[in-house]
Amino acid sequence: MKRFFIVASMAMLCLFNADAQKKIPHTVRTSNNAFARRTEIIIPQLKGYNVYKGDFHIHTSYSDGNVTPASRVTEAWYDGLDIIAITDHYESQKGLKNTMKVLAQLNKDGKPTVIPSTSKTGKVWADFNEIHRQAEAQVEKSGVPLLLIKGCEMARNAQSHGHFNCLFLKDINGLYNKDMAEAFRNVKKQGGIIIHNHPAWRRKTSDKTEFHKQVYGEGLIDGVEVVNGTSFYPHIVRRCIDEKLTMFANTDEHGLTAYRFGRTDYFRTMTLVMAKELTEKAVKDAILKRRTIAYSGGNLIGEEMWLNELLNESVVCHIVKEDAKAGKRTYLLTNMSSFTYKLRRGKTIYELEPFKSLQVNFGKDKNSGKYVLPKFTVDNMWIIDYKHPALEINIDK
Repeated sequence: MKRFFIVASMAMLCLFNADAQKKIPHTVRTSNNAFARRTEIIIPQLKGYNVYKGDFHIHTSYSDGNVTPASRVTEAWYDGLDIIAITDHYESQKGLKNTMKVLAQLNKDGKPTVIPSTSKTGKVWADFNEIHRQAEAQVEKSGVPLLLIKGCEMARNAQSHGHFNCLFLKDINGLYNKDMAEAFRNVKKQGGIIIHNHPAWRRKTSDKTEFHKQVYGEGLIDGVEVVNGTSFYPHIVRRCIDEKLTMFANTDEHGLTAYRFGRTDYFRTMTLVMAKELTEKAVKDAILKRRTIAYSGGNLIGEEMWLNELLNESVVCHIVKEDAKAGKRTYLLTNMSSFTYKLRRGKTIYELEPFKSLQVNFGKDKNSGKYVLPKFTVDNMWIIDYKHPALEINIDK
């Protein structure tokens, strides 16, 4: 009897263990929430144009960046962008040199293949068109509606010449010339446009050098970065206004944008482009016609007309109360965009945050006796001569 009890107990224990093992799954997901989300940056149409978010100055591991072309595509999409231009350095390929060091053991002498500077030899060592094709392959693979602009960055002595982005190119490899102005002419022959990058970098002034006077005077330059990364060049706004040049704000990113912008309350630096559709033709037309606004660190920089349009299309204004006896009106301002607007009235600053509302009171003008319309100086908008625009918000009828 005792023996039977022991055998039965062992049998029950085996069944219990087997049952327990059946209930333990082979693989368990720690989270069903395993997909990254794109940051959507909501901006209303301006004068019938869609507002696209672009970065026209970024680098990959093929020049002096740390990120592959495919990763740049993925990064830009999740950052909320619609357009990017990979603009790897044309004159030097640091990434290619590093690759040759890794491959050195495959050479007979065990030494890396020497990659000289393009500016000294005139020979293009990297296939810049292939860099663009790799980005295109990622767009096709991922299925994201991101527009890729084919480009590169030409760079010579920062004090005398500087750096320039060449965009909307057909064949990047065939552009080079030791005479930088002649290389710019090659860009124009392909129907490309040229942006003057970080014009005050390594220079104590934003004034033009003799080379700049030559290429600007010849009409080879189409736009200038008023912001590079988080560096704002106020003097360049006047240059763009006076000389009818397009304003850009670009990251000039070499590492991951998350390192520089991921822990801030702001989006990455970008250029807002007002275009009819997300096509190369429409975006190029918008750039050549100066339909852009520069964004960086929560600041918006551009021509006053476009900044006024952005504010008024973003903010819905209603009269919610009128006290005729006190001579006051209460306005409800609702921000329907992803940007915060810092509205200053005298010494008071109203921060109108995205998709939130606030109420403000305005009285009557002492001279006319009419109600004062809601007008503010917008402290995070910048126009010519380092000034904030004073903009009136339209009342919704």
